[in-house]
Amino acid sequence: MKPVFPQIIKIPIQMKIAVVIGHDKTSPGAYSPNLGQSEYIYNSEVATHLSCIADIYKRPMGGGYKTQMINLASEINKKDYDLVIELHFNAFNKKANGCEAVIFKGNKNTETIGQRFCDLITDKYKTKTRGVKEVSQQNDRGYWFLALMKADAMILEPFFGDNEESLKFKNQCDYAAIIIKTICE
Repeated sequence: MKPVFPQIIKIPIQMKIAVVIGHDKTSPGAYSPNLGQSEYIYNSEVATHLSCIADIYKRPMGGGYKTQMINLASEINKKDYDLVIELHFNAFNKKANGCEAVIFKGNKNTETIGQRFCDLITDKYKTKTRGVKEVSQQNDRGYWFLALMKADAMILEPFFGDNEESLKFKNQCDYAAIIIKTICE
């Protein structure tokens, strides 16, 4: 699928950006019965719309999470990216909802970008914000992705796939436009 946005993006992109599709074919992540898709499938489609502003990466196959992150960081860190984003969505108990961004503790740049992302998502989709979540310990969610990247890194969690709020995100192009606006404006 060709990216939708190149003809409408007029904002000069100052940053060199990498986008990582969360999960992989063998471990596709949470499943949204509302969207009929796993995190991996949904975010693969979102990523196609982001190729106009970023290089797109998939997690390396094989090994556990930490091994995948070591291999991914080895590949990404060879290039001088300013920002690396991993795409996900949450799922928990069909009641939890909202948007959040996950960052490494104390990173003011990703804290600002993450808060902007949450604000734009909650404004467009009329969902609640769970805000920016900081991680700092190895057992924290997303730690190895965030800790191993040379560039600023963050994880985007726009909704809970097992909650009806996920229906608002059915159009991946619209969601990708929010990510682009978050980064480029």
